Amino acid sequence: MKKSFLNTVLIINLITFFITLSYEMVFSVLPFFLVNSIGVSMFVIGIIEGGYDLVSNLVKIFSGYWSDFLSRKRMIIWTVALSIFSKIYFTLGKKWDDFIIAVILEATSDGSFAPVKDTILSSEKKENIGRTFGINRAFENVGSFLGILIALVFLIFFLGKADYQDYFYLSLVPLILALILVFFIRIPKERKTKRIKIVTWEIFFPKYIFLFFLLSFANFGYSFYILKIYKQVDSEAITVSVYLIFSIIIGIAALISGRFFDRLGEKKHLEMTVSMFLISHILMIIFPVAGFILFAFADAFLDIGIWATLGKKVKFRKGFVFGMYHFTVGFSSLIAGVIAGYLWESINAEAPFVMGVIASSIAFLIIKRYF
Repeated sequence: MKKSFLNTVLIINLITFFITLSYEMVFSVLPFFLVNSIGVSMFVIGIIEGGYDLVSNLVKIFSGYWSDFLSRKRMIIWTVALSIFSKIYFTLGKKWDDFIIAVILEATSDGSFAPVKDTILSSEKKENIGRTFGINRAFENVGSFLGILIALVFLIFFLGKADYQDYFYLSLVPLILALILVFFIRIPKERKTKRIKIVTWEIFFPKYIFLFFLLSFANFGYSFYILKIYKQVDSEAITVSVYLIFSIIIGIAALISGRFFDRLGEKKHLEMTVSMFLISHILMIIFPVAGFILFAFADAFLDIGIWATLGKKVKFRKGFVFGMYHFTVGFSSLIAGVIAGYLWESINAEAPFVMGVIASSIAFLIIKRYF
């Protein structure tokens, strides 16, 4: 691996860390701010959360498509700039519709960054690609952990002395650091040929799209897992503590997963991932804390499994393919979340996790038969 590319990967990891840190600093407390300070209804909260997912996932397709033609460095600058404007809206907004604009800007930033980042990382040597994605996800999870931790410190020690919008100013600091780092990225120019290859369905590897779509029904949003734990322990402090432990474990698991992928190969890695999803959802029904901890490993292994597999297989229009997979995973997770919510409300709190057990079992059989 060339030194210049090594430096680029390190810078991408640091940018990922700072962007995630800034995001969690705001979005960890955003529901409390909107309800308690702005007075919005839960219906508006639902619109904001659903709108974020919708915009982010749609943008990922277009971002991935254009990253095959435009300067990826400039696209990252655009990403960070959008996030900065979003945080400024959060600090200055007065009405709930101001914050919808802020959320749309942040969702566009998120959707623009993910495919570009993964396309750059996929240029790593194929035998090391799992480790490369694992390290990147570890940086992301450390940023997430620190962002949540900073938000908790603010809520416990400083809320009242300073209001939410004063606190939101702090989230600009990581983004300014990220923007400075972008200018040190050196991305080698790829040769461009005049011959234009025809885009066909085969470049998206359909069986993988179906598999990862199916696994979304065993990975339907952290809120359900957290609320299941809360239902058992009946303590906000214990529940948040478990979530912090989860964020540490998922960062460590991302590193382990990358190494397993490089050593075991795609099929065995996927079998191990699906097995962990199956066992974790069984545990979520009978012992939620243990189930959530194992779910951290399953989630990290799936994340690395998706992007490292694509990084090895995709040879043409990488950005577009990465964008399509980001959209598929995000959109299917949204569907799975709606179904999980319906099952929780109409049957009981265990029903969504039964769905996870069924989806994991079917996915395991598909991997055994077709992969």
